[in-house]
Amino acid sequence: MARGDGPLPFEQLEPYMRGAKFAAQALGRRNGKHDPDLDADAARYFDMAERYRQAAIATFRIKRERSQP
Repeated sequence: MARGDGPLPFEQLEPYMRGAKFAAQALGRRNGKHDPDLDADAARYFDMAERYRQAAIATFRIKRERSQP
């Protein structure tokens, strides 16, 4: 995204967080041997991203249900 661009649509939060959690997992696995603290941090971020992803899904469902007659 370029500076000044608007935020991503809400619907894009779930795939974004899915990518973020797997990126954190990959970084933890690749660099965990060199930095033992990184592995724990990556695991914590992975869990946090999954909670955000699940919350985004639940919120999207609620918004969809409310918009239906």
